[in-house]
Amino acid sequence: MRALAQYIMRGRIQASVVAFFGSLLPLLSPATVSLVTLSKGLAEGSLILLWGCLPLLIAFYVSGVSPMITLATSAGMVAVLVSSEVLRRTLSWSHTLLVLVFISAVGSVLLNLLFSDSARELETLVAGMFSQLQEQGETGAAPFQPGRTFLLGVIAYVVALTSVACLVLARWWQAALYNQGGFQREFHQLRFSPAVALSLVVGVTVCYLAPQEYGSWAGLLGLPLFLGGIGLVHCTVAHYQIGVHWLAVFYVGLVIIGPLSLVLVGLGLLDSILNIRTRLVKGKR
Repeated sequence: MRALAQYIMRGRIQASVVAFFGSLLPLLSPATVSLVTLSKGLAEGSLILLWGCLPLLIAFYVSGVSPMITLATSAGMVAVLVSSEVLRRTLSWSHTLLVLVFISAVGSVLLNLLFSDSARELETLVAGMFSQLQEQGETGAAPFQPGRTFLLGVIAYVVALTSVACLVLARWWQAALYNQGGFQREFHQLRFSPAVALSLVVGVTVCYLAPQEYGSWAGLLGLPLFLGGIGLVHCTVAHYQIGVHWLAVFYVGLVIIGPLSLVLVGLGLLDSILNIRTRLVKGKR
């Protein structure tokens, strides 16, 4: 992976090639845009973005895939570009994640306003999939038919989550090339101010208490604190040197134990209020 990052940073042509053909692999194309933006700035990253979006535009015109999916992927590329520039300028993951959540939400709403016909087609497709799954199930509960609001929340969450993954990969690449250990230090320090953390939790709670249609937006609002909780876990493992294999166990548990994600959101909130990292370091002494 480090060799690939070195190839990308060799020049504009190399980065453009990876961005163009990287659409064949998950995350590679937007991560290339992010790495170039983090290292060389918004203008250079925008040029690479054009090459990364070109295969998406081709797919938009010749593929049978829903146009909304292609448009959402393109919106994700733009979100990666902007959030990478924010991180480059502020050196703050907390600010970057908040901006990313905002961009993802606004982008989802704009896609709905500008391409309402495509959104309607995708809404019909998703509703049909839900109906088939519910017919196969044996639940006696009233069937849930996702509407436009639910769909837009899912799009915003997927855009934000994939953008975070690309940003993390690009920052790790950059640290491996120019600043060994820099990404680890940044990620271990990820926490939010108490006011921001409480606002996010209030938003998540409101989404859960609101009609089920708004449930998909809870994941988007909880994403920053979720990542803050993961950062706290990594920081704890590093400080107490309890073995990297425990991180593997943790991520396996995160995949198979759904409620663990809510626990991490809670950890992110507690760390924002109590600054658990500082207490852990003092306790070790």
